[in-house]
Amino acid sequence: MKLKHIAFSILLLVLFPLSVFAASGKIAVSGPSQAVVGNTITVTVTLSSSTSIGSWEMDLDYNKSYLQLTSSTGESQGTVMVGYTNNAAGTKSVKYTFKFKVLKTGSTTISVPSYDIYANDMSSMSITSSGRTIKLITQQELEASYSKNNDLSHLSVEGYEITPEFNKDTLEYSVTVGEDVKEISINAKASDSKSQVSGVGTHEVTSGINSFPIVVKAENGSEKTYTINVEVKDANPINVTVDGEALTVVKIKEYLPVMANYQEYSVKIDDFDIPAYYNENTKIVLVGLKNSVGDVSLYIYDEAKNTYEIYKEIGINKITIYPLKTTKNLDGYTKDEITINDKKVEAYYLTKNSRFVIIYGVNVETGEEGFYKYDKQDEIVMRLDEESLNTLNENMQNIQAKCNIYMYIIIGFFVIFIGLLIVIFNLMHKKKGPSKKEKNKKKDSKKDSK
Repeated sequence: MKLKHIAFSILLLVLFPLSVFAASGKIAVSGPSQAVVGNTITVTVTLSSSTSIGSWEMDLDYNKSYLQLTSSTGESQGTVMVGYTNNAAGTKSVKYTFKFKVLKTGSTTISVPSYDIYANDMSSMSITSSGRTIKLITQQELEASYSKNNDLSHLSVEGYEITPEFNKDTLEYSVTVGEDVKEISINAKASDSKSQVSGVGTHEVTSGINSFPIVVKAENGSEKTYTINVEVKDANPINVTVDGEALTVVKIKEYLPVMANYQEYSVKIDDFDIPAYYNENTKIVLVGLKNSVGDVSLYIYDEAKNTYEIYKEIGINKITIYPLKTTKNLDGYTKDEITINDKKVEAYYLTKNSRFVIIYGVNVETGEEGFYKYDKQDEIVMRLDEESLNTLNENMQNIQAKCNIYMYIIIGFFVIFIGLLIVIFNLMHKKKGPSKKEKNKKKDSKKDSK
């Protein structure tokens, strides 16, 4: 009995080896699950197997009323996919791509219902084929489907507690840190993974209030802004008032703007060592003052008088000028104010529309003090040395002298012209002989006397 079973098993193995060990593979169609009318989509057909593929023939099927084929890697850029391998190893994967233009709304399926696939040994392969169903919609329908969720699910400042406790509907929070803190890290997470969050990460902070907006942009474009106000609190602030504005002295060197031509310096203010800048040429000491919104500006500090004056440096054409007031005058020029680099500066000009003006100041790089010529159009400045200044004054004097000569000539011509008019007038009205009427009257008078 056992011998019969063994013989039968051997017979099955000999007669049906391909059925038992037939190679298998699959055809998969991949592409978007949704597409917009008028857009172009790309669909990929992949034939794959764990064993070598020798040859293949496949045909793509789609509904032409929904989709229009624009290009493909198939035969003659069509839907037929034919090929074979000419090497012993064969291939285990074959890919074709197809591009379609979406024609109308609805739902359509792209598939490969017809195929013949052979293994590398020319045996027929067992294949499974799956298609791709795509929903076709309008742009308006697509936008209507976008998420409107622009909430945060989490908001924090690393290492610090925010006030009040986070709530997705609360938009403003505050944090207090020590005066030695130079930066903070904000963490936030959107409720919807499709939303975009900006404003997170590391931020520099300076003394006072620092506001940081965290913007959440939903998939449909709507935005919501959360704000974290970080107060860098100084336990002993030095408060000053300059020109009616309340300011605070900056105690941290890193908060000061970088200054060329100045060296780092330190001054004593209210028993605190305050970081400053000093220029040997100008003898100017600069300290930082911060306003109520956190903006830091440099001010000239007079240690003897304990006073502050805004520093209005002008950097033009690689020359840095600190403008000064002067009692000197330029003949023929009018003194007024002009704006250079958003700063008001005293200037001398011939007319309001003059392209060139003269300003007085000191070169921060060299310490040279004097007059400088400024070109308003090209925004460049050059030094006016004594020779140029004397030439300028001489030119003005020459112009004035010529103007005086011209004025005298005009007056002379005017006097001569008036004199001629008077002479002509007198000649025209010079007393003439008696008229005929007067002669007749005289005769009648004689007759009456007789």
